[in-house]
Amino acid sequence: RLSDIIEIPMDEVHYAEFENPNFDAKKLVQKYRLTIPLPQLQKSLHAHHATTRQELVELINEKYADFVSLSSRMQGVERALKPLRAPLEESYELTQGLHNKLGALLSQAEEAHAGLGRIRARKEALKTYLETAKLLEKVKKTSVQRRGNPQEPEDFSREYIVHENVARDLRRIKLNLGGNVCLPPPPPPPTAEGGKADSSGGDQGEAFPEGQALLAEAESFQQTFAARLQERLRALVTAAQRCWEEAPPPSAGSGTTAPALPPRSEMLAIAHTCRALCIIGQSASVETIFTAVFVKNVLQKATVACNNAAEEAKKKAMSETTQGGARVVGAGAVDLGVFFETSREALISEGTAMLWLTRQLRGEADDGALLAVPSLFLVSNAVVLPVLQHVQEVWPNVFMPAFPDTFAANFGHFTEFLKAAEAFMPENEQQALARAQGLADFQRRWKTQVYCSLRAKEASQKLEAAAKRLEAGSVESSERHEAGGHGYRLEVSAEVVKLLETVWSRWYLSSLYPKMVRLCLELLARYGKCIKDLAEEAPASGPGWDSSAASPTWAASSLPVRLCQAASDLLQVLSELEASERTGHLAGVFLERLPVKDGKPAELARALLKEASEGLRPTVQALKDSMLKQVVAVMAPQFAPIRNIPAFYRMLNKPVPTKASTYVEAALRPLQAFREVIAEAAIQSPKVVEEWLREAVDGAASEFTVQATQLLESTAQQEASLRRLAGRGAGGEAQVSDLDKIHMQLCLDVDTFSAAASALGPDVGSAPGLAKLAQAVAAVRPAPSSQ
Repeated sequence: RLSDIIEIPMDEVHYAEFENPNFDAKKLVQKYRLTIPLPQLQKSLHAHHATTRQELVELINEKYADFVSLSSRMQGVERALKPLRAPLEESYELTQGLHNKLGALLSQAEEAHAGLGRIRARKEALKTYLETAKLLEKVKKTSVQRRGNPQEPEDFSREYIVHENVARDLRRIKLNLGGNVCLPPPPPPPTAEGGKADSSGGDQGEAFPEGQALLAEAESFQQTFAARLQERLRALVTAAQRCWEEAPPPSAGSGTTAPALPPRSEMLAIAHTCRALCIIGQSASVETIFTAVFVKNVLQKATVACNNAAEEAKKKAMSETTQGGARVVGAGAVDLGVFFETSREALISEGTAMLWLTRQLRGEADDGALLAVPSLFLVSNAVVLPVLQHVQEVWPNVFMPAFPDTFAANFGHFTEFLKAAEAFMPENEQQALARAQGLADFQRRWKTQVYCSLRAKEASQKLEAAAKRLEAGSVESSERHEAGGHGYRLEVSAEVVKLLETVWSRWYLSSLYPKMVRLCLELLARYGKCIKDLAEEAPASGPGWDSSAASPTWAASSLPVRLCQAASDLLQVLSELEASERTGHLAGVFLERLPVKDGKPAELARALLKEASEGLRPTVQALKDSMLKQVVAVMAPQFAPIRNIPAFYRMLNKPVPTKASTYVEAALRPLQAFREVIAEAAIQSPKVVEEWLREAVDGAASEFTVQATQLLESTAQQEASLRRLAGRGAGGEAQVSDLDKIHMQLCLDVDTFSAAASALGPDVGSAPGLAKLAQAVAAVRPAPSSQ
């Protein structure tokens, strides 16, 4: 670089760079080879090397005497230290021996301390064993003692209080013995050298047979005690159920039966027994007893009722088929609605014994602290899970969507039953049920993926059938199809709305929200493609407009009419999908099924609806373009008579024109008829109607402008030729020439057309084509009269 050349003289090398700790010879050569020739650089480096070597030799020679003197002095020091070597080595050996003895003493002290700790641990274990043995003996005696008269409420309750205390003592026994069935190992004997023996490969503990035997004895007694408590609890719960069922007859005029509540002493006994069983880890047995007493009979009755209902439905379907009716698909399939409804009414509805007892054992009564058993989840474990297990055992085929309608109905019955049960559960019980393996297994059995595939196939077939009928033109355009509270002109539009409503009503499963969303979006995309194909396959011109008729209008089978009806339906569907400023019908059912109503899921759902709507809007544009192209194509030939205006006025001495030509009215008829078509299609958005009419007028005005411009150019050329030939203007009135009359007629036609077009709507007059048309004739427009 130039800067490097300027900083360094041409023939000078900075030898201070050799002192850099990161000196790099290659970089030095590359740096100076640009400023110094290589032979000169080599010569300079050789000279520097010779100079440095000479300086080093001189330095060694100068300090040589000091080096010799230092070597002589070091030999004297070695002779002086030689007599001290033997005493120092002897002292080192003595110190090393002392260190070894102290290490042995320290190891013995550590072993003694460890042995003392083991002895103390064995002593504590034996003490715990003795205390636990005494406690177990006391528990055994207490459990078989009778206290007072069982017929007395206080003595009756006291006995069950003792049972609960016994359960607490049993839990304490298990906790005491749980970590003391093995004692620490005894200290290892010292080695012959006095060191510590290696015990890494030996046993880490010594079996404590007395503790193990005592623990086994406590386990055996606990099982016997738990069985006795279970029998008593079963008797108490059965008595409570019987008391509830043996209610007195309804009083005169009341019409209702008040249940007979169990005595207070029995309720306390049930609570104490449940707590005792829960303390010793028998919560499942408590729930099993409640299931056996309250639930099993109900399930049997509900099963019989459900099977009878299925048989009746099968017989009715077969009877209707025999009488010539349509065959009912899925007739005779089991509908679990009767089963779940019967179970719900008998077990977890207001006024049932099971629900009343559950609330009492939760402590929801006024003095609920005495009755509360916090670890019991009776609604979930004694009712819900047994009901679901019963369904799996009795009707294992309901989980297959052989008949999708019945499958969806049964899944809905299960969901409603689960929601009804959760309404009576506290939050911790709901969380426990959500984690329960039984509920997870039951939910996994439902073949929802197969069901979703069947529904998607069914929906696709229905929509494709309607689309094929539309392509074949088998549907009358005057026919209206009701769906979602609106009338649609195209069957395919009504069909897609019905399908979307069905997806979110009869077909919907709570676990399939994402897949149902996907199915709806696919249906909307297919519907949009069907309508778009209708617009793209439309020819540029076709039958439908007869200008020679007495009252020209667009035929019902014409493309503008059909495309306008399709656009009207599509705009209505878009309004039903609206989810921003207002919520349309389809968007409402879409959002109503959201598992989480607020937050990110709701935002995502609205974004999907918006994306689906945006995907349909280009189809509206395609329909509009096809319609307007057809309308303008019919209007364009109507402007052809404008070329006859010069022949009508030249050399014929015609009066000054006062009204528009007849072709203007003929050109306006298709446009006015198109407005009637739009009105008949009942498009809800005035803004869209104005836009369509404005663009139709713009296209027609553009065609009119082309014709008018060509007329003015041709008349100007003809007038110039006539003037050259005759030397004067063409014949006519003295004040108004034939050319002026032609211009006046053209301006009248333009004004009449513009006024009639502007009258079609408030914003139609702002069409750019009308402004261009007025500008085209502005140069020939006659000046206003001075009168």
